[in-house]
Amino acid sequence: MHKLTLWFNSFKKVYFFIFLIVSLVSNSYAKDDILESQPEIPFKYDKLKESQNRLKLQVDFNKAILMLEREEYQKSIDLFKETSSILKIPSFLNIGIAYYKMGQTQNALLYLNNIYNYKEASVTDTYSYISACFYLYQIEKDRDYLETIIEVTKKYKSLTEHSKRLLADTYIILKDYEKALDILNTMEFPMELKKAMLYLKLNDYVKAETHLSKAKNETFNREKRDLILWLMVFRDLKANEIDKLKEHIEELKKIKDDLKVNLEYPLEIFFNQNKYTANEYFKSITKFDFNRQIDFLFYFAPFIFSDYEEIMYDISKGFIFKNKQNVESLEQMVKFNADFIAIIQDDPIIRVDKMKALLRDNSNSYVFYNLALCYAQIDDFHNAYKYFTKAYKLNPGNKLYAAMMIISAQKIHVRIKDMDYVVLNIKSKEGMYNYFGQILYKFFVEPKYKVDFDPLNYKATIFYKAINFLYDMQENKLDINNSLFTEHYKDPLVYLMKLAFKREGENNFNYFSRVQDETPLKINNNFVDAPLVVTRYYIDLLKAIGLFYKADFTIASAESPSYLRTKALRELHEHKPEESLQILDALQKQYKLEDKYTMYLMVAAYLEAGKYNEASLQISLIKALLNDGSADFLTGVQLIQELKFSSSSQYFVRPYYDDFIDFKIVNFEELLESL
Repeated sequence: MHKLTLWFNSFKKVYFFIFLIVSLVSNSYAKDDILESQPEIPFKYDKLKESQNRLKLQVDFNKAILMLEREEYQKSIDLFKETSSILKIPSFLNIGIAYYKMGQTQNALLYLNNIYNYKEASVTDTYSYISACFYLYQIEKDRDYLETIIEVTKKYKSLTEHSKRLLADTYIILKDYEKALDILNTMEFPMELKKAMLYLKLNDYVKAETHLSKAKNETFNREKRDLILWLMVFRDLKANEIDKLKEHIEELKKIKDDLKVNLEYPLEIFFNQNKYTANEYFKSITKFDFNRQIDFLFYFAPFIFSDYEEIMYDISKGFIFKNKQNVESLEQMVKFNADFIAIIQDDPIIRVDKMKALLRDNSNSYVFYNLALCYAQIDDFHNAYKYFTKAYKLNPGNKLYAAMMIISAQKIHVRIKDMDYVVLNIKSKEGMYNYFGQILYKFFVEPKYKVDFDPLNYKATIFYKAINFLYDMQENKLDINNSLFTEHYKDPLVYLMKLAFKREGENNFNYFSRVQDETPLKINNNFVDAPLVVTRYYIDLLKAIGLFYKADFTIASAESPSYLRTKALRELHEHKPEESLQILDALQKQYKLEDKYTMYLMVAAYLEAGKYNEASLQISLIKALLNDGSADFLTGVQLIQELKFSSSSQYFVRPYYDDFIDFKIVNFEELLESL
């Protein structure tokens, strides 16, 4: 009896020691420091034998895990070799991992392959088997190991927490972030930071914010909190949430002197070939945002010739039919019409140069209007606003001029000083182009405004049908029988929009397949060598259906500036930034382009070429010439990277939208895989 009591007391001490070690390991897990190598259960009490030697080996196994965690690799290997007599597969796994972390890959492969080649282990010790596959992939980069992990785990309806975590990591390496999240969301252990980063990869900034906030509240480690705050700033930038961004910048400012996370995970602007997902590209071409609505509008807007209405307006000012000068004015109008007919058939960029040559100090309002419209069609809205304003001031009774001035001002975020007076003119009963002026004012400025005039003979124009198209799109009333589709399907832009329009009763698979089959990839001159709004739409459509790199952008002997600019974009996508810059530099020298599209394309090319100083100078030039909000935003991003928090906030005034330039955290994927 006495011996039994002594044995029992001895056993309790040993058991307590083992329990203490297990608790330490478990606490380590609770603090996010758990090793991938830890077996699912360090030992099981029901397997505990009376043999003190066997008990000692099980204690040593747990000690070896702690040594592995402390990076005492050789000591852990020595112990694991001893414990392999009773825990062979888990011990071999940890030996392989220790050798891997020491850089001795051949030794690691020896032990890991020993597990991998023992197929029964996939059933008897599933976690160790798939963990061996995971590390074999890390060494040999053979995706078959990852596929093996997925195949093995498919056999089980329920997986342990360790197996789930390993499976999630496998999906992360395979870039299948949605499946990784599906696994993580079934786990008891929250792993908030990992989930947040996955949501960032999926552009779900709302859920990313939720999990980042939880991770921040649950973390007391200083370096990890700094990392989370850095990621929160990145999320705010991507989500365009300026108020939250400024709040988090203020938090960073308080810890600036000790901040190191920006060195390991720098914030960087870069050219993003596919800034949006396929679904986002689809949405952009089937439900226009504000910018595409404006581009669409100016594409269909009518050029104005010297017509009867303009002559009658001049009569009211007392100039026409009274002297020889007025006869000469009529002759100049006729000549303008003849010249203008030839000009509007030119390439949009060339058209601007030729229109500028027609300007005189005493030019009529429609000359300024037409030049403004030409600028709008090449995405130079600063000059468009300038000349729409001149046209309006020469003829304030022209409601179309007034509406175009307001819309171009909205595009570049300019405040019109005498806006109240302009609105009164638009709403007045007198004037010219009354219907168009008021209907555009209603759509872009005051939706509740009631238009006073009927369209009358304007109903026959493509501009009238284009405006109605925008209204139908806004109200979700578009159908395939829209008059723009049925009567003007030969127009390049209308052709593409009709192609991308989902037919009634068409399921997603048939819809996607049809668009892929019918989108021109070779006979595409009308889209590649075309006005900018058409080319942009074509490129976004190709990206939406995954065929951008299948399309042929080559047109033999084509030298038009619009085509060359498209060619520069394609060269950039083909990782040939120097060729792209060469084309853009030549266009700049010949045509002195100051449009936003071309200038940001140059920034993208500089970034892709690794010329960050030149890219920064180009951003500064855009800011100086265009006073552009996106240039301000990018300047703010650069200042954050340099930890100049006090001056960065002032540059975040408006949300950032640009097709080419994006920002990222360098080493983001590596961080995600390491968590």
